[in-house]
Parts: sequence; C-alpha cells; structure tokens
Amino acid sequence: MIAWLPSAVTIAPNVVFAAEETLSVLDMKEFVDPMGLFYIQVPNSFYTLRRSAKGDLPDGNGQGRRGSSIFTAGNMAKAELIAVERFPTKQLLEENGIEATGDLSTFPGLGESSAVASLIVARREKGSATTNTQIVPDSLFLSADGKELRFRLRTEIDVQKPELLMEQYGVSALYRITSAKATLRSNDGYLMAVFASGLERDYLGPDGVALEHSVSSFEVVDRAELGAI
Repeated sequence: MIAWLPSAVTIAPNVVFAAEETLSVLDMKEFVDPMGLFYIQVPNSFYTLRRSAKGDLPDGNGQGRRGSSIFTAGNMAKAELIAVERFPTKQLLEENGIEATGDLSTFPGLGESSAVASLIVARREKGSATTNTQIVPDSLFLSADGKELRFRLRTEIDVQKPELLMEQYGVSALYRITSAKATLRSNDGYLMAVFASGLERDYLGPDGVALEHSVSSFEVVDRAELGAI
C-alpha cells in the first residue's frame, strides 16, 4: 500500500469549469471497443484510433511503443486529445518498489487516493519531457465501491517566447488541463484509465464540457463476469 506523493507531482491552483447545462447541445459519437474492453463517447469531430498492430499494443507489463495506450481520439487542430490506457494493476506498485500484496481490486487497497493518482500520472509521463504536471486540488473523487478514481491535472506548457504570447493573447504562460478517470471495474487484474486534455483557454469553455463528458461516459467491461479471465 502507498501513502505518499512522488515529488514530481504537486498540487495546482483550483480550476473552474463551464456549466454542465452545455451538455444538452454536445455533438458526440459512441466508440465501442472491437476487442470488447470498453466503450466511450467522444466529440463527433474527433478522429478515433484503436491500436492493434503488434508492438503498439501494451505487453504483459503494460508497455508498448505507445506506452500503455490502447486507444486515442482527438482534434489535432485544437490540440485536444483523449487516450485510454491499460496495464496490470500490480505493475503500478512493483515499478515503484512497492510489494503488490493484499486486495488489489479496489483503490483503497492500493493506497491513499492522492498517492495512487500520483503514481498513475508518473507512470503515464515516464520518459516524457513534461515535469510540471500538478494535481488540481479538490478534484480527487473515489466512488463508493472503491473501484473508480477521478482527478484533474494542470500542466504548464513550455513556451519559447513568452513575450510574443503576452503580445498576442495577453498571457505569459500556457496550460493544459487533463481530466482523468481510472477504474478497476474490469475485475481482471488490470487498471484502465482515460485521459482527456485540451488547452486551458478551450477547456474552460464548451470544449471542456465535452471532454469531461467523454471521461464520464468511459466504461469498461467486467471481464470476470464474462468469464474472460
């Protein structure tokens, strides 16, 4: 069990999002995983890509050419992206020198919510140049059954010429907001997570409502119930 925060992940200023009433006008489409692992709704304008090529898919340790990613959707023109990742639950602990014993079927069994979220973020950004991602305070939410963990992230984007940014947009820094949901409801020894992100200036408007809706819509298939494990 873990009860600490990796130093690379800190707490960000709180973020206020657009009202949920915008949901009534969202233009969404549903993606049903052809491999039977999950389904999700994404904005209709987003491309969708389910990884299937050998080497692209994560191996038994949850690693592939694209990390643990098995699905992406996005709008490249607006730098908005949705990604689904899948890896063995025990890897989250063992990669950090933590013995994976006891009940690993719920997040409380893994450790404190903030510590678990930090490990998920650190694993996702391993090998990335990004080092300034922060967990948004008060965004952590654990479901009643302990199998779903939600949180938001705020990442400062490296800007080469902040003076030009100030001249054009009136700000000296750019940020990316990410909404995340991790789940253990597949009940097959794997953790699955969805990450939806966009530039802060877009995320605080209708685009953010759509991305948040995508995260909320993400559901995994209970493979134990199907007898698939």
